[in-house]
Amino acid sequence: MIIAFFLLLFVVMMPTSIYLLVKQRENRLLFWGALIILTVGLSGLQVGLEKLALPLMESSGAGDPWINAIYIVTAFLNIIIHAFPYYLILVFFMYFSGYSTALATGLLLVPALLTFVFSDVYPAARMNYSYILSWAIPYMLASAALFAIGLLKVENIKHKRLQYFGIGMIVLIPEVFLLLLQLEGIYFELPIAILTFIPILCLISLLLGLIFYVYNVFARFQSATVLTKMQIGTSMMQHAFKNAISKNKLHALNMQRSLEAQQYEAAGNHLNNLLNSNDHLMSMVSKLSYLTRSRISLELETLDISGLLREVLDQWTTPAVAIETRFTPAIMELDRTLVAECFSNVISNAVEAMEGKGTLTVTVERIKHKVKVSFSDTGKGMDKEQVKRMFEPFFSTKHKSGHNFGLGMFYVRKIMSAHRGKVAVASQLGKGTTVTLYFS
Repeated sequence: MIIAFFLLLFVVMMPTSIYLLVKQRENRLLFWGALIILTVGLSGLQVGLEKLALPLMESSGAGDPWINAIYIVTAFLNIIIHAFPYYLILVFFMYFSGYSTALATGLLLVPALLTFVFSDVYPAARMNYSYILSWAIPYMLASAALFAIGLLKVENIKHKRLQYFGIGMIVLIPEVFLLLLQLEGIYFELPIAILTFIPILCLISLLLGLIFYVYNVFARFQSATVLTKMQIGTSMMQHAFKNAISKNKLHALNMQRSLEAQQYEAAGNHLNNLLNSNDHLMSMVSKLSYLTRSRISLELETLDISGLLREVLDQWTTPAVAIETRFTPAIMELDRTLVAECFSNVISNAVEAMEGKGTLTVTVERIKHKVKVSFSDTGKGMDKEQVKRMFEPFFSTKHKSGHNFGLGMFYVRKIMSAHRGKVAVASQLGKGTTVTLYFS
């Protein structure tokens, strides 16, 4: 009966985790939650191999190399399912409460990896529970503390607090039972029935998690930090709007005075300034409309991406920036205006990253049914944390000004998503950045 429950864990948890990892990898809460589900699914695989596959192979007279290989696999899986949940759950709560950093995520992985060093795999499998518990208990306490901090930060609305509490319990309660299982035999004895209860508890937790997933509860908590940034960014844009409107009024008054004084050349200059300021104001309105629009409507037409890209590049006349191109004809159905804006945003970022001097390499190539457009600059580059956050609205590595709101890459991804395309970014500090757009 216990083996059947664990096999059911494998059959249910593995496909669920793979689906979430593929479909929801941009939602960091769901990504780390999917990894937790994956480890639970692996526990079912481990029990199946150890309790069913190995005895069957031994009784059927299978060769020693095959038996030893399965034996080593089960030992590795045993280490993963006993050690890695503590790490994954802690990182999950770091994202849950808004305290995640790439450095902390990497450093916290070290004790879990060292479990492979302090435990034996071959010729005799032996779990070093004393070592695991030495860091797992602090990890678990830290997870509980982050959960409590996050719970205090949630808006004082009953259903939101209940949702937050429910998500925490879905993760923490199975972790408590894992800890009890590892402590069993060291400090106290537990009835064998607890082994049956653990897979049932995991399946219940998965069911509740899927209910939260269907109702987009994870997405709501994931977006809380982004919404705060959007509120700050919106205030910044309101300030910029007021400045632009004040400038327009000043230009109009100066033009009126110049006309009254019959200073027509000066009036013309003020008129040009007024028109430029108006263009900037309209650009901000356009960006704000894209930000609030849930869906972008496309006006598709058949065009050559390489030809459109040449038109966009012709608008950039920066003598100190060398532009190298390698284009292949690629005819697709696209929205000319939006894709041109998408290209322009990426090029603008590249030129600013190079501080007006360097080399921008632009390539267009067709790969089967897809078109790959790459922009590689020789600028200052970004660290991993900046790359991870660059698609957030109002996040920018550049100096904030009335012309820069940290919305460029947010638009790029939104436009590409509307075209069912993707954006990939690779960057190294001091070596430059490559932005790749995939059209399908």
